[in-house]
Amino acid sequence: MPFRDVIEITAQGGRGGDGAMSFLRLKYIPKGGPDGGHGGHGGTVWLEAVDALNSLDALGHRRTYKAPSGNPGEGREKAGLAGGDLTLSVPVGTRVFDLDTGEQIGDLVEVGERLQVAAGGQGGRGNASFASSRRQAPRFSEAGSRGEQRRLRLELQTIGDVGLVGYPNAGKSSLLAAVSNARPRVADYPFTTLHPQLGVVEREGEGGAERLTMADIPGIIEDAHKGRGLGLDFLRHIARTRLLVYVLDVADDPVATLDALRVELEAYDADLLERPALVALNKVDLADADELAAAEAELTGFGMPVVRVSATAGTGLDDLVPALFALLPPRPEPIRAPAEERRVVVDPVRVERDTDGAWVVRGRELEAVVERFDAGNRDAVAYLQHHFAALGVNKLLKRAGAETGDDVRIGDAAFEYFDEDAGDDEAREHLRTDAADQRAAERRYLAQQRRSEGAGDADERADVEGEPDEEPADEGLDEGLEGGDVTEERSSP
Repeated sequence: MPFRDVIEITAQGGRGGDGAMSFLRLKYIPKGGPDGGHGGHGGTVWLEAVDALNSLDALGHRRTYKAPSGNPGEGREKAGLAGGDLTLSVPVGTRVFDLDTGEQIGDLVEVGERLQVAAGGQGGRGNASFASSRRQAPRFSEAGSRGEQRRLRLELQTIGDVGLVGYPNAGKSSLLAAVSNARPRVADYPFTTLHPQLGVVEREGEGGAERLTMADIPGIIEDAHKGRGLGLDFLRHIARTRLLVYVLDVADDPVATLDALRVELEAYDADLLERPALVALNKVDLADADELAAAEAELTGFGMPVVRVSATAGTGLDDLVPALFALLPPRPEPIRAPAEERRVVVDPVRVERDTDGAWVVRGRELEAVVERFDAGNRDAVAYLQHHFAALGVNKLLKRAGAETGDDVRIGDAAFEYFDEDAGDDEAREHLRTDAADQRAAERRYLAQQRRSEGAGDADERADVEGEPDEEPADEGLDEGLEGGDVTEERSSP
């Protein structure tokens, strides 16, 4: 199996269980109230740092890791079982990045440290939760919400106190095996070591046993920071080391080699040159005394201690180990990133017109609420009206020009728009029209009454004076009365 120190995965939290829609039915209670229980919460995906792993190979065989979903609720207000959490084991030193945002969301630097990477969905409420004095028999329930989904990039940075840096075949693996408990593969050809190797170096000190972790960083050659060879893949593993050991082959121009190695480290991260370091001049058993003395004199010009060693012959190891403990700086306190605060992304409700003429209402909070209810259930839609009013959906639609009967889509749900304000205006206008018609009818009736009374007085005067009725007088009276009615009607509010 190939060594993997960088992988990309998708973490998916479990979906919440649906709430139950149920009514109590017993022998002596044939029509009991609503008793639907809640759905269980979905499981959460966690990453946990363990000491038994030194690569990300175990997670490389799958692309998606999904936690179990919650179970639905049941009658008698029984809640569904929550989905179990999914814990993925990763090596100590794993950094976690969100692929969509590029942000680092965690750095697991201690054994047992855990990081939540995908939260589970909330369980839906049963219909018993929606009962009220005005809604005594709700015939709807709430569906569970979807779990969080995140695309992640995991990068392993080896946790080593001391990092061995050198060209291939310089003897780093042999030196690691000689001074620690590691048993790396050793062979007489370049690039024998294809991934970082860790070993523990122990000694008896004044205060008891002391130990440090040594890491063999493979594949660094000239132009490694440009992607040549294997160096670019493994240079990141040097970032956490507190002490650098340059392992140089005495027969391979050690001065030029050290200079080239420092150039590569500076090109990758200039801060690496500021760390404590020493030179392990290796394979001294194959060189004569004059050659060793000349090489050591030139290497001391770099300002670092030089120790002569031979990993295969065991020469100089008793001097190297004490030098490592003496130069190793104290372990810094781990830098803890503050607990990740999920940013509340404000996604205001907005209205758009689709190409088919329907109105599309967008908004994360609104769509999440609508998604959890059955848009074909009249009781559920009536409940949703409260959310529409609270979020100002109706006002936005009216302002955009929506009319009663227009199609409205929110997420995957479709509704029919009804302008309640316009309906009230029409009703009030109808009432005003009826009242005006009634007042006009009353005025006409009173006018007829006055005309009849006036005609009766004229007949009485004609009988007394002996004069016949005059039709023109009656017509004039009628015209005058009718004209007064129109004027009065026009002037009325």
